[in-house]
Amino acid sequence: MSSLPAFLEPARGVIMATMWWTRLFATTTAAALCACAPSQAIHTAAVNRVAPPVAQPVPAASASVRVDPPASVEALSRARHVLNRFAFGPRPGEVDRVARGGVERWVDEQLAGPPESPLLEAALVPHRAAFVPPAQLVDDWLGDDWEQETRSLKELRREMRPYFREHIERLATAELTRDILSQRQLEAVMTDFWANHFNVFAAKGFVRLFEGDYLERALRPHALGKFSELLLATARHPAMLLYLDNAESKRESRPSPAARKKRGGLNENYARELLELHTLGVDGGYTQADVQNVARILTGWSVVRINEGAFDYVFRRNAHDRRSKVVMGEAFPGGVDEEEGVRLLEFLARHPSTARHLARDGDMRQVLRAIFEDDSFWSPAARGTKLKTPLELLASAARALGAKPDGSLALAKTMTQLGEPLLQESVPTGYPDSEPEWASGGGMLARMSFAGTLGENNVAGLEVPWDESVPSGADVNALVNQWGANLLGLAPGARTLNLVKSEVAELSEPAQRRSLAVALLFGSPEFQRQ
Repeated sequence: MSSLPAFLEPARGVIMATMWWTRLFATTTAAALCACAPSQAIHTAAVNRVAPPVAQPVPAASASVRVDPPASVEALSRARHVLNRFAFGPRPGEVDRVARGGVERWVDEQLAGPPESPLLEAALVPHRAAFVPPAQLVDDWLGDDWEQETRSLKELRREMRPYFREHIERLATAELTRDILSQRQLEAVMTDFWANHFNVFAAKGFVRLFEGDYLERALRPHALGKFSELLLATARHPAMLLYLDNAESKRESRPSPAARKKRGGLNENYARELLELHTLGVDGGYTQADVQNVARILTGWSVVRINEGAFDYVFRRNAHDRRSKVVMGEAFPGGVDEEEGVRLLEFLARHPSTARHLARDGDMRQVLRAIFEDDSFWSPAARGTKLKTPLELLASAARALGAKPDGSLALAKTMTQLGEPLLQESVPTGYPDSEPEWASGGGMLARMSFAGTLGENNVAGLEVPWDESVPSGADVNALVNQWGANLLGLAPGARTLNLVKSEVAELSEPAQRRSLAVALLFGSPEFQRQ
């Protein structure tokens, strides 16, 4: 590979990363590749940044200067593990900092909610318009006098269509920016987790108008809070009500299948997903009759229509079924309005099947602390075994390099190329967090292409401080050892690092050596896992 044809030279990093990674990965056992870490719910998504430590001058060693001993190998391993699972990966110098301060202290800070990074606040400025309330969003697009003209829903959708695509890309870019730069990494990871657990398809109709509000006001504020409050916030949010069609569900005078088919009154879509995905689980013990009665309880939970001039949740009493119902043995007497829906959600939130499906405690901070303190989380067999999702891969790579988004929308397109266009999973289950869904041949090739592009500094939308992270004039072998230890937890003589050094040794130009080293390290099996 040292003498590539001229027309292939621009793609050297991608080609060599792909070939080398394939060779190395072929020697990895299937058992190791497929091993999954415990408490997988914690290790799924993303949203914030821990700022790199400010470089301080190193005092000369003397009798009066205290020199702290280096962190132990095990302390570094524990720090790396918790930063990979409770965050989107470490920033430069962060593994050592957390190891010295103790992982317990870092988790305490994350659960308490550290102050947000000014760097993140500045980086979000170009995307703030995507998170404004829906009414203001439409005013920005159509002018603040748009309500003075009578339009049908179809006409309004046609007028707003030119803005929809950029809006979704801006929301996705803003979420990526949070995942990369936020100080509140655990909140970011859990926001991503809940965004998949309570998934809404952002590209469906007028859901587009509410997606940013859904992230900012339904999911993020409750990401580390009470599950019952999160469940109610999602159930009442227009994004969910529109996505799963509950906004159009209404009572029937004759609740028979024939009547439903004829008039389309009662809609069971949200009721079914509420039981199967959001709370009890597919084996939660409910029946089809329970689904129907849940749907009846939630009739009238709707949305003020856009052509009515408002954008919010509304309870429509005339659409609500006020007759008695029974859900899994729990009686709901007749004559009750919206309150019975609130009672239903509380019943489901505390049900034993929900505890088995999600967690035994409804307080997410307690759940996360219990996972952190469990021996299985720290088992050597659990470390470095879970394949990263495309989001985790991109965010962890950017964080490892001390990079930041440049304010453009290009990173959203990179996520699409990696196979996980953010906010655009159409099925209610959201994006998966298990290896089989991401370990396809095409998916792996996309990952290697990304690693090569990263090494060549061609990831559009990402600013990398190369001279700080990977100086081109430095000893590449020393850098490989340093990165192998800090980023991957590998000893200098590890097989992966030796292979990287041997491939890089074939090149003489410093910039090419750096480019290839980065491509191979970020394309390595060790970096692909967490």
